[in-house]
Amino acid sequence: MGNVIRLANRTGFCFGVRRAIDMAGKALGGNRRIYSLGSIIHNRNVVEDLSKKGLKVVREVNALGKGDVVVISSHGISPRRARRIRKRGIKIIDTTCPFVLKAQATAKKLSEEGYNVIIVGDARHPEIKALVDFVATGTVVVKDGREAKKIKLDPNGKFSIISQTTQSMANFLSVIDAILEKRPRELRIFNTICKDAEERQEAARKLAREVDVMLIVGGRNSANTRRLFEVCRKISKSSRLIENEGEVRKNWFKSGDTIGITSGASTPDWIVKRVVKKIKSK
Repeated sequence: MGNVIRLANRTGFCFGVRRAIDMAGKALGGNRRIYSLGSIIHNRNVVEDLSKKGLKVVREVNALGKGDVVVISSHGISPRRARRIRKRGIKIIDTTCPFVLKAQATAKKLSEEGYNVIIVGDARHPEIKALVDFVATGTVVVKDGREAKKIKLDPNGKFSIISQTTQSMANFLSVIDAILEKRPRELRIFNTICKDAEERQEAARKLAREVDVMLIVGGRNSANTRRLFEVCRKISKSSRLIENEGEVRKNWFKSGDTIGITSGASTPDWIVKRVVKKIKSK
């Protein structure tokens, strides 16, 4: 008896990632030198493919100058860093995801209105590093509800909560609950989680309940892919995170198993198809 393979309703690139890749692709059509400030998206295979086409990844712009072009990743950039780049005469192609731009605008507005901004997310992630810079003062980044419980709030302060766009709703709500327990005088909450991330997580959650083995395909440095894995792992201990077909192992499956597959928002369809082909060949 062969295996049955089922794909989640949401796989492949999300809108924001596809937009970033398309913008970078168009920029590579000219004769100018094109650089990416950090990985344009968190998928090693895609970044390597773009590198072969001429998009060179750099961590800093110190060696660049007038006439060079820098592509800003879909995770965004801090306004101060963007100003420094433009002062050097470097052209910016900004591929920041529209959902990230919305979170940045929300953070900036809340800060201007005097709110201390609590951000739910990974402080080391490029999106959060950029987002923090849109807030004047009083920013706190918390990973989850447990960290939020450790925050000491000024009883007379004004507070707000927003989220990294790839967070799960459950984690976002756990932080909200922890802050509400502290009974702040004023609290504003904005759901800045990407709609695609929410729907992708829900589709993966549903599929994980219905299969024997769950594969989550995407970069290990991708926040939304890791979140998908965490969501599935809570349901099925047979969930595995892989970057591509080369990591698929035959001993993961028994004859007759139903195998579910989902992917991170920065995983292209062609990698998912290769994973399916690899499973069928075993």
